[in-house]
Parts: sequence; C-alpha cells; structure tokens
Amino acid sequence: MAKRLSRVKIIFFHFVMWAVVAPPFLAAVVLFSVSIIAYDILQHPERHQNSRRIWNIIATDLYYVYEADIWHNQKECVQYDDKLLYKPSHGCHFVNKEFATDLNFSEDGRLTKSSQSASSGPPLFFAGDSETMGWGVNDDETFASLIASRVDVPVLNFGVASYGTVREILRIRMHPRFPEAKCIVIQYSWNDFDENKLFLTQGSLPSPTPERFQGLLSDYGKRRANFSDVVLHTFGLMLDNPLAFFSSVFGWHDFPLEDYDPMYSSEGTPREETEDANAFLTVLAAFSELDDKKLFAMGPSRFVSALAGGTRPGNVF
Repeated sequence: MAKRLSRVKIIFFHFVMWAVVAPPFLAAVVLFSVSIIAYDILQHPERHQNSRRIWNIIATDLYYVYEADIWHNQKECVQYDDKLLYKPSHGCHFVNKEFATDLNFSEDGRLTKSSQSASSGPPLFFAGDSETMGWGVNDDETFASLIASRVDVPVLNFGVASYGTVREILRIRMHPRFPEAKCIVIQYSWNDFDENKLFLTQGSLPSPTPERFQGLLSDYGKRRANFSDVVLHTFGLMLDNPLAFFSSVFGWHDFPLEDYDPMYSSEGTPREETEDANAFLTVLAAFSELDDKKLFAMGPSRFVSALAGGTRPGNVF
C-alpha cells in the first residue's frame, strides 16, 4: 500500500512538473524559432514567400520601423508648406527594398490618367494618406489612377503620406476646383486619430514652422534591426495576441492584420473604433464647405462598420 501511494506521488509530481515547466519551455522554443525566421526574412527576403504568417508580419513591422525609407522624410520628395507643414515636391524617385518608383505631382495632386487629359465635368477628389497617394506604386498604379482610366470625369488624387483627416481636407479645400467637386472620397487610417483629436481639442494644428519642417527631414535615422529587436517584438505580439499568434505559427489561420491594427492613442491608452469614427465625423463637421458635397469614407473594416452603425450626416456614405 505504501509503495503504491509512493508511486502515485511520483506520477503526480512528474505531472505537476510537466504542467509547470512544459508550457513556458514550449513558448520559449516558439519565441526563438519565430524570431529566427523573422530575422532571416529581414536579412534575405528573397528566400521567403510573402504571406500573412506571423514571421512575415514581424519582419515587415521591424523593416518599416528601422530600415525603410520614409517618403516624407526625403528632402527630394517634399517641400515646406506654411499651412500643411509639408507637401509633395513636383516629383522624386523613391526606392525601398521591395520597390523602385517614380512619383510625379502637379497642382492637381499625384498624376493620374485624367489629370493629364482633357476630361470635363465636375472633378472627383480623392483625399487620404500614403494609401491614397500610392505607396510603392507608380503614377498609373494608384487606385485613383485606375479609377480615372474607367470614368469620363477628372480624377484628382490629393493623397499625401502621413496626413490626418484635417490636413487632407485643408489640402483639397485650397484647390481652385474644390467648389466644383460634388463627390469626395476620403480614405481613413488608424493613425489619423491623433491629428484629428489634437485639432478637435486645441481648435487648430501645431504651427507649421520652417523649423518643424527641417526637423522632419533631419529627425530620421535608419539602422539595421538586430536580433534582439526581433525577439522583443515577437514576444510583444505573443503576449498581446496569443490566440492569433499561435494559430498563425501552426498554420491554422493567417495572422489577422485587421485585428492587429493598433487601437491606441498617442498616450498609449486603448480606444474603440467608435472614437475614431466620431472624431472623423466631427472633423468633417468643422468644415462647412463640405456640407453640399457627397463624402465617401473608406478605410479599415472596423472603422467603416463603426461609421455605418452610428449616426452620421446624410452626405457621408
């Protein structure tokens, strides 16, 4: 009887030890395995297939944080503006690991097929950040240009990288053909929130001084992401999104980019998508010149759902 009890204790001891030791051990193995793959993607992207697996997400995040050139930090690509802080220069050659592009601009924004032709009628305006401007694509590959090739009205692409909704509206409002425009497409990104919130809180944006513009150009230093950067970022994703993280590791589901979109204010406090939608609508309401125009909002699905589920003006779609 004593021997049987002793054997049960030994089995129970081993069970407890495995229950306590195995999970953190396996987590550590996964952490370093994923980090090694992500680091190799950073060093040798040509070896790896592009996908939404977690190691690709990690490598992409770190690439844009540390290594990629940022368009609006390049003095050849932007010029000072006393109302918007910066605006596109007439054009530049913009290169990163994954693309080599030529961006050309006129007073009508980034060149589209219709901005170079004699299209007539009320213009269709596009406002937004780098997604609208066209990150990593040539002039004829932006979605504004693709739409321009299929319609018979002038299509003007006023997207500028890292503008929030406020500067996007200020930019299109200054264009001579703004009074003619009946339809405006406004593209929203989560990082528009801080600029919008600042404008609504203070009633204006920070003064766009030449000193701030020079700081924009100089306050940007690239460096290579090292292995410790990769491990730290991997650990953060594992901790914040454990279910999505391990589902992606084992191939059960791609890492959900939409669910991973950052939903934090500049102070680091979490926020709901309804806050973005409400701030966006309040910014639009601050510009009475938009009241007689049809405004079509596009952006992340959670943002669009928040707009659709709330109360919005009759001219916002």
